[in-house]
Amino acid sequence: MGPNGEVTYSLHQASPIVQRLLSIDRNTGTIFVKGSVDREDISMLKFYVQAKDNGPQSKSSKALVTITVKDQNDNAPLIRIRGIGLVTHEDGVANISEDMPVGTAVALVEVSDRDEGENAVVTCVVAGDVPFQLRSASETGNDRKRKYFLQTTMLLDYERIKDYRIEIVAVDSGNPALSSTNSLKVQVTDMNDNSPIFSPSLYEVEFAEENQPGDKVLDVVATDADSGTNAELTYSITGGSVPEGLFEVNPNTGEVRVMSQLDREQLDHYQFLVAAADKGVPSLRGTATVVNCFQKPLKHICDIITFRPERCALFFALKDNK
Repeated sequence: MGPNGEVTYSLHQASPIVQRLLSIDRNTGTIFVKGSVDREDISMLKFYVQAKDNGPQSKSSKALVTITVKDQNDNAPLIRIRGIGLVTHEDGVANISEDMPVGTAVALVEVSDRDEGENAVVTCVVAGDVPFQLRSASETGNDRKRKYFLQTTMLLDYERIKDYRIEIVAVDSGNPALSSTNSLKVQVTDMNDNSPIFSPSLYEVEFAEENQPGDKVLDVVATDADSGTNAELTYSITGGSVPEGLFEVNPNTGEVRVMSQLDREQLDHYQFLVAAADKGVPSLRGTATVVNCFQKPLKHICDIITFRPERCALFFALKDNK
């Protein structure tokens, strides 16, 4: 035996990666891991081990070694959210009009997992009670990478809820399972779908006869549930049983003034319509009725009574004490 039977082991012409990750005991041939091995970077190592005796005329032989790196569930799923279709995305926010139909896709969701096998089988859901769901973007696809449409499940209403924070959760099937989340803010944009409303819709006003032109009659107020220009209102007088120009309304404030002196002998009351129109496209409007009656004096005398002085004679009778 002697030196001829003594064998020395070595990695033969191994790649830099193998030399970085592995070492071999030159006396026993035991292979050790000396660096961190990540299956997602290197799934298999192939190299030769050389065995060489120590005899005067050394002889050697080589064997091919193949090491397969077994997967551990060390990677959580990755969720990417991208814009899609008619829905605009800016700074991580999706904007969708409230008049879009049910089933409108607001984003494309890509879910992947760097692991393999069961560790890469991912379940993806929308968390919370929100009117959105995930729908598979295609019938085909591997377990490690899937695409979904994030779509609406009901009609959105800007006046009810103006924005949503959508949280998407992905969970793999490893043991223990790993999960990850990603979120998207969805802003609902307003459409001009609400007409201005007067409250009340009937204004009854008592007004004194012999008024001065330009006197204020009342303020009318309308509200609009929309926003922005869709809620900006312009007031006008649209008709009624009054001469044109007798009453005027401030288009911005809704203040109504009478422009001439009223006479109960001509009309015992005045009735007209005021309108509020928004600045949406197309514009919507609402109306209210104004009834202007004269104030009733004491004893229900409706006219203002004018007293004219008259001359009168006074007679006195004196009684004689006699």
